[in-house]
This record gives sequence, structure tokens and C-alpha cells, in this order.
Amino acid sequence: MATAIAPPATTTATRIKWLPLLLAIALGLGLFFMPAQHGLTRAGQTALAITAFTIVLWAFGVMNNGVASVLMMALLIPAGAKPSLALSGFSTGSWWILLAVLYYGFAMQKTGLAARVSYYILSLFPGSYSGILAAFFLVGTVLSFGIPSMTVRTAIMVPIAWALVQSLGLKPRSKGSALIMLTTIEMAVVPGLGLLYGSLDGPVVASVFDLKHLPLSYGSYARILELPILVLCALIVFGNQWVLKPESALNASQEFVRGKLRELGAFKRDEAITGVIVACSIVFWATDRWHHLPSFFVGMVGLAVFALAGIVGNADIAGGISWTLLLFMGGIFSLQNVLTEYKLTDWLAGYFVPVTQRLTFSVFVVLLAIGIMTLALRFLDPSGFIAIVVTFVPIVDTTTAAGIPPLILTAALLIPSVPFWATYQNIWIAMGEGITEGMAFSGAERVRLATTYALFALLTVAISIPYWKLIGAL
Repeated sequence: MATAIAPPATTTATRIKWLPLLLAIALGLGLFFMPAQHGLTRAGQTALAITAFTIVLWAFGVMNNGVASVLMMALLIPAGAKPSLALSGFSTGSWWILLAVLYYGFAMQKTGLAARVSYYILSLFPGSYSGILAAFFLVGTVLSFGIPSMTVRTAIMVPIAWALVQSLGLKPRSKGSALIMLTTIEMAVVPGLGLLYGSLDGPVVASVFDLKHLPLSYGSYARILELPILVLCALIVFGNQWVLKPESALNASQEFVRGKLRELGAFKRDEAITGVIVACSIVFWATDRWHHLPSFFVGMVGLAVFALAGIVGNADIAGGISWTLLLFMGGIFSLQNVLTEYKLTDWLAGYFVPVTQRLTFSVFVVLLAIGIMTLALRFLDPSGFIAIVVTFVPIVDTTTAAGIPPLILTAALLIPSVPFWATYQNIWIAMGEGITEGMAFSGAERVRLATTYALFALLTVAISIPYWKLIGAL
């Protein structure tokens, strides 16, 4: 009997894309035709409608996110925005530092330096659950200095962790497997939040600080966020073992890791060049108070050195990094300029500021409220970038007047910024599921550790307040 052609999969995929598209159109038209709002100009209302339309496209993956950003910028022009404003995100320093450091991550991955560092760190720790998780904590922290893309770090660390799980003979979706894999993904993501260019949130933060004409440096950012982020990571590493206790103890041999290091062979020229460029860039970023050069300067020079050394070839310029991400982020940077130009942030402030003002009687209360709001917004904003813009810009003046510096507001936004109750909230969890073909952990195990992360993130915000007071930042 002939095999029947089954179109339902295509039909379902089409339906999944068309329904959110209709929702996006309906929401955009609804906002465009709604009655005039106090404090919102007609041009601002049109920009709001286009923004809402685009956010739905981003949230549901109706089309490539980079293409959705291009469409948004195109729609803004007939809506009245000058091309220089609609496309302004691509002329910001934040976009250029993002471009440069993405190539840093590519170079570390291509040369094998990232894998060598990862395996070397794993070889230093015992083969217990605590030892393995602590090793991936250190791996994620070290890689965040040279690889700002959490996606690249996840792409490096998850296959290593999954190969380790299989070599240990842990059953698929067992507590032991879920503990190692989910914690590894968290350690690929969370440590980088402590450094200005340790995650893709950094350029967004730099951009909103520039938008509000606020001072920001690599060192001042790390002073506020690095220790709290390290505390959060430690809570995750130890707390996850308590919440998702494995079926039995683990005492593994280090032969797997030693074998992988032998496969990598001797330290290579390209690895050395990459390591030197990354190290020099970190020193450059950390000393900006003396040289006063823009952060992207060293990234541009570094990219040129990679090209001269043959580490980044002609083909790598196009395929080495995600241009979807760069187009998407260019749209985000443009959007925040549009929001400011049309005073949409002032309009949003009319809703956010009164609530914030009622909470500023207590630093503890207002920062926890902001943290909870961040967790809630991530159900609507899978990227997390939009939440930073629409929250920080309207309320930063109010919180600053209440004695809460902008960087501490930033900390309250970033520390709880990567929840994963639902897979769509966290693309790195989705990557982990894809790399392991869904065999590493169950949905229930994911939700349990997602709740643990959220509670630990809010706890970290709370216990960081005395630290910020101690160092005179609050």
C-alpha cells in the first residue's frame, strides 16, 4: 500500500504562525484606532501600535526576529519617523561593541580555546555532583569574560555536559541528568550578567544609560553586579542539588575529561592569539576611566587582528555570527530611541512612576517589586531586552530621586531576568532541549528548578542591599 502524504504538520505549522500574525495585526490596529491618550501624541500612538505589533511577532516567532525588526523600522518611516531615527540603532556604540564581541566568541569557539578551557576546568574538580556543577559554574564564569553571547556559551557547554552525562551512564530524564543539564545551562547564562560585556544584556544596558546621559563604566558595573551574581550562582549550584536530589551519589572517573584534553592536542597558535586579544580587551574595558576611548574601539581593532591572523576568514564574516541577532538588536536599539523621541517613555512613566513612588518608602520593597515585575514581564518578552528598556527608562529618574542609583536599579532588573518556567521564555533552555533531543530533563524538572531560580534571584536582590550599603553605593 502506498504511503499517504500527510499535510497536517505543515497545516499546523502554518496555523501556529498565522494566528499570532492576526493577533499582532489586531493589537496594532486596536492601538492605532484607540481614542487619543493624555500625554501621547498622534505620532507617538502610531509608534506604539507598530511597537506592539512587532513585539507579538518577536514573542511568537511569527517570522525571523531580524526580519521582524527590519519590518518594524520600515513601518516607522511612513508613520513619520525620519530614516535617521528609525535606523538609529545601527549607529550606536552598543551595536558595534555587540558586533565585535560576537566575533570574539566565534574565535574562541573556532580555535578550540573555549573547549580547552572548559575541559581543563572540569579536570580540576572531583567527579561528584557538587564537583561537576562547581566546575561548570567556573567554566561559565571564565567563558563570560571572552564570550558575551549566552547562546554561544550554551552551544559550547551543553554538548560537553551531555557527553559527560552519557559517559556516566545516567538515565535520560533522571534527576541526576536533569540536575547536571539544567544547572549547566544556568551556568552558561547567569555568570555573564555580572560583567558589562559578559552578556548580550550589557549593550542594551549601555544603550539606555547613554539614552539617559548617565555615566557607566566596566568597573562600576562589575562593582555593583559581579558579587551578587556570583552569590546567585552559588545558591543555584547548591540549591539545585537540594531541590532535585539525584537518585544516588556520584563518584566518577576523570578519564573522560582527560581523554578530551588529549584529543585537543598541544596549545595552538590561533588559540594563543585569541587568548591575547580577549585578555587585552578586558584590560582595555577595565581601564576606560583613564584612556576614555569608546568600548567598541578595541573590538574593532581585535576583529581586524583576527582577520589578519586568518582566524576570521571571508566566509566567517557572513556565517560566523548570527546576523539575525544583530538585526534584531539593531531594531531594539532603534526602538528605544523612537520611544524616547515620541515621549512614549514619558507616557509609560505616567503608569509606572506613581506605583514606584508609592513603594519608595523602602529600598527593599521597591527593588523586590521591580524584580517580581521583571519575572512577570518575561512571559510577554522572551528576549528580556524590551523589558529593560520599557522599565528602566520611565522609572530611573524616580528611583534615583529616592536614593537608588541607576546601576542598582539595573541589578534588580537583571538578576531575575532569565526565568524558564516556559521554554519560550528562555532560548537557552530550548537549545538544551534541542541538543539533547529532549532526553536530558522533563518539563516537571524544568519547572521545579525554574521556581528555585526565581526564588534565589529575589533572595539575591534582598541580601545584596546590605552589600551595596556597605560599599557606599546605596
